[in-house]
Amino acid sequence: MIVRAPIAPPATLPAEKLPQYRMELPQPSSAEPTFVDGKIRFAITHPDLTDRVGRPLRIDASIKIDGKPFDEVRSSYTTSTRTSALAPPAKQDIEPVEEVTPVDPPIADAPETEDPSDDDQEAEEENDDEDAEEKPPVTPATVAPYTMTTDTEESMRRFAEAIGDEPSDVDAKWLLDHWTLGPPLLVVHPYFQSFRSDQRPAFAVLDRNRDGTVSQEELAEAVESFRKCDANRDEVVDALEIAKAADSLRDPASVPASNGPLLWLTSDLIGINESDPLLYESVRSLDKDQDGTISDSEVKHWTDQPADIAWSIDFSTTSPDSAHVDVVGLAEDISAKIIPSEDSAGIDIELGSVTIRLCGVQHSSSPALAQSDSGQVSLGAIVDGYPLLPNLDPNDDGRFTIRELRELNQLLQVFDRDGDQTITRAESLPPIRVCIGLGPTAHLELADVRATTRPVPAPSVTAPEWFRRMDRNQDSDLSRSEFPGTDEQFRSLDADGDELIDANEAETFEQSAE
Repeated sequence: MIVRAPIAPPATLPAEKLPQYRMELPQPSSAEPTFVDGKIRFAITHPDLTDRVGRPLRIDASIKIDGKPFDEVRSSYTTSTRTSALAPPAKQDIEPVEEVTPVDPPIADAPETEDPSDDDQEAEEENDDEDAEEKPPVTPATVAPYTMTTDTEESMRRFAEAIGDEPSDVDAKWLLDHWTLGPPLLVVHPYFQSFRSDQRPAFAVLDRNRDGTVSQEELAEAVESFRKCDANRDEVVDALEIAKAADSLRDPASVPASNGPLLWLTSDLIGINESDPLLYESVRSLDKDQDGTISDSEVKHWTDQPADIAWSIDFSTTSPDSAHVDVVGLAEDISAKIIPSEDSAGIDIELGSVTIRLCGVQHSSSPALAQSDSGQVSLGAIVDGYPLLPNLDPNDDGRFTIRELRELNQLLQVFDRDGDQTITRAESLPPIRVCIGLGPTAHLELADVRATTRPVPAPSVTAPEWFRRMDRNQDSDLSRSEFPGTDEQFRSLDADGDELIDANEAETFEQSAE
């Protein structure tokens, strides 16, 4: 007997559809931030950051969609859904079932015999005929069976039908926030904030004596340290091999220190007290009366101050891949270097050794889908981890070939901020990434390691077939161990004498041999 698993109904509640986000709405308070002219304030805390700034960092984000403030776009959903609530449901054509009159099967002739029960049977048949005439006819089904819906307008229409009246603005807003679209602001769950924060595999591999500093001697041996990670001996070191090597060097007794939440809505700050030291230490500077509790009035005083960083995000529903980000203001006591990205979708703010990367993302595959996402924005922050690897791997393929390893020492020099020929942990802190997305997209961006500026690839050359067969590790170069010929043949093909035969050299040799 085959037992089939029941088919799960489609997720209808926001918490079911968006498990990566906090679904609770902020408690009302005088310090609670709301979208005013499309702007929201939140706090970023981290020990390295608060040590430098002396307080939780105040960040204002001004969000626009197609040039309109976000709260204006969100409010339009209330009007549209209330209007759709009075629209009649879509009719479904159900063909009535034709009534079929049963036909008695023919009975074969039988010899007549006298049976004393024949009279009784005839009486019962007469009674059955009378009962049949009294039964009402069965009406064929004309209403489709009930089904769950995830459509916002249909949910609103059903609500209006249930209460027998048009929903009010309050009703429509409650349904949008709690039942269909979800809150206007989705905040990524706290566990996203630090899941990668302690990941420093490249630094662990380079820091051979594990003293927290990559010394001048260790920098000189950087290439050899990476080559030792090549577990399969294919002359290419990949990021997974580096991570495994770093894990083998980790002290199993060491437990990464937890620093508490990284991103706070202002309503999250109210009520934090000394009974939870991990939380309280992050925001102690807000406790002006030093009574051990962050009060509503203290948070309001903090929110009334100018923003430390003010930035704007302008989403476009007509260009699904375009989100323009710009820093529009810094506090007077904040000394920072602003480095915009080439595509204007992200900006790096360097506060000494701490870097904050601000980005706006939208992953909608079409303008129509972007339009449907525009009633909601998502917000998240993480300590990115991997402070060295993304910059050491410019083409972002997760592989270090022989040719790329030759550039390793030069790329490492960028992290030596004070020029003392060493790299300390403070000089290679992982950046803090803050992301705002159109719709529930922020978690997708934060789950990936940050992107770096990729070099423009050189024009590709189609290598000869013999070259492709010999290139076992597929790094577009032939090393001496991959080349089956003699040393003399290898040197004759290696025109530039760099101990590698590339596709250009192979093609040049092929043409000269013809």
